[in-house]
Amino acid sequence: MKRREFLGCAAALPLLSDTGTAAGAQQPARGTARQAKGATTAGLELTHAVVDIGIVCSHFEESLRFYHEQLGLEIVQDIRIPDEVARGAGLAPRGFRHVRLRAGSTLIKLMQIADPPPRRSPKFAAGVRWLTFFVEDVRAAYEQLKAKGVRFLTEPIAAPDAAGVVCAVDPDGILIELVQKKENEP
Repeated sequence: MKRREFLGCAAALPLLSDTGTAAGAQQPARGTARQAKGATTAGLELTHAVVDIGIVCSHFEESLRFYHEQLGLEIVQDIRIPDEVARGAGLAPRGFRHVRLRAGSTLIKLMQIADPPPRRSPKFAAGVRWLTFFVEDVRAAYEQLKAKGVRFLTEPIAAPDAAGVVCAVDPDGILIELVQKKENEP
């Protein structure tokens, strides 16, 4: 399946600063996949400098509302993955709906499948635990999202490597970490 490039402005991303990125990734230079080709990671020749993240949703509509309406991420694609692709690539036991949302240069891909698995345990566990979003003003982002009904674990706090950090929880228990870099940090 060919990956579609979305190079337009993501005006619906009020959380992210102009230089911020999602999931801790460095902002790649704009350009073609050919320019990124040749970058290697553990022996892989990458054609795209950012890793996208897929989330299997236990309650798809809640997750879509959280990422799109509450966090303000732009929907860039809503597609149906057919049974033969889902099974053939080992993605899922059957076809599914796949909604892709832009977070900086990263796509967060929400998966809606018949008979979804239950929500994950709120206990500390192995696997993907959190997504990091770098914001201009963590306190302002906290207040804005709290007003939209986002549930936070604490108030923003300072950290050794950040001016502020605060965590929310998505509908499936994934932590959403908002980080404001210190002024002298790149």
